[in-house]
Amino acid sequence: MLKEIKKIKETQLELTCEASLEEMAPCLNKAAKRISQQKKIAGFRPGKAPYEVIKKEVGEMNIYQEALDEIVSQSYFKIINEEKLRVIGHPEINIQILIPNQPIVYKATVALLPKVKLCDCKNIKIKKPEIEIKQKQINDVLEDLQKRRAKEILVNREIQKKDKVNVNIEMFLNKVPLEDGQIKDHSIIIGDPYFIPGFLENLIGLKKEENKEFELKMPESYYNKNLANKIINFKVKINSVFQIDLPELNDEFAISLGQFKTLEDLIKQLKENLQIEENLKIEEKLEEEILEKLINQSSFEEISDNLIKSETDKMFLELEQGVLNQGAKIEDYLNHLKKTKEDLEKDFRLLAIKRIKSILIIEEIAENETMQISESEINEEINNLLKTYPANKEIEKQIQSEEYKKHLKNKLLNKKVLDFLKKTCLL
Repeated sequence: MLKEIKKIKETQLELTCEASLEEMAPCLNKAAKRISQQKKIAGFRPGKAPYEVIKKEVGEMNIYQEALDEIVSQSYFKIINEEKLRVIGHPEINIQILIPNQPIVYKATVALLPKVKLCDCKNIKIKKPEIEIKQKQINDVLEDLQKRRAKEILVNREIQKKDKVNVNIEMFLNKVPLEDGQIKDHSIIIGDPYFIPGFLENLIGLKKEENKEFELKMPESYYNKNLANKIINFKVKINSVFQIDLPELNDEFAISLGQFKTLEDLIKQLKENLQIEENLKIEEKLEEEILEKLINQSSFEEISDNLIKSETDKMFLELEQGVLNQGAKIEDYLNHLKKTKEDLEKDFRLLAIKRIKSILIIEEIAENETMQISESEINEEINNLLKTYPANKEIEKQIQSEEYKKHLKNKLLNKKVLDFLKKTCLL
């Protein structure tokens, strides 16, 4: 029950709340059961002792302490829903009264989602560009397909352009070996983009077992800022040279890919795929442009530091997951950037504010247009996902969880709003 509500600032409230004896009873019983499972009580099997016996054994205050988090959590979320408060993040809880056989009273300091004064969406107009697939794009994909089916032939001749070479590299600054500057069995394709300009050109003409020393100026954009624009000495040994033989582009090559009868069929499919990819990129860019214009032409209440911190934390977790998916560790990534987690979160701040404003705008439009996501829409999305992961019980359990359903609901609502905006704003 909400006893008092006090505004601290425009986007922060202090709620004085009370959990009744009736609300507390189920939580106290569960807490007593947990205690009896952990503490041996004479004459009873673990978890089977009555409440009164457990109370005499451990003291009722200990049961209240065990149940406190659950009592406050249930009471708090019930009040938030009843009062229809748009809160963000975790509340700051301060217990005021905690006495057995009396209602628990606590204060909850909560951050509210800022309000937005939305501009007229109909005034935002953007033209969708035409999609034009150029021959070079098709050629690039064909070349990539050729490379994937290329044959590597070990040769004993001088290195030429487009060869694959395996080398050992030693790097020195002022004749001092660089830390992590010794690389063994490093494979590179002569002619492909390389992070040190001029390096590959120095290898052309060398043969297996030959060595070469040369110096190059490191690029200004080099990840290690201590070496950027510095003159580095290289010692390179050629371990092996491979000639790359690409398959000829013909009907036979198309057939080898398993789903085409002619080269013409392959090229036609590649063009369709590129059109789909380009359209997705354009759609994403259009959504960003529309939201950018809506942000610039709308006004927002002050966005609290807590909300910004919550969003930057989320962004850092997204980055960490992306790094893990690539088989690396976030610590190594941070060392590579020469930054701390706090440095990155500062860098994220402006983007976090933009993301928050985008979310506020989407929610405001959804409310103004009375957009909702039905249970059937969520179930349809879940069924489509389950088809992607057949007979995977672990993934099925995650997809069917209430937390994931909430995520899907937000995702589908966002899509519905963005589709509405594109329909409204595109010329």
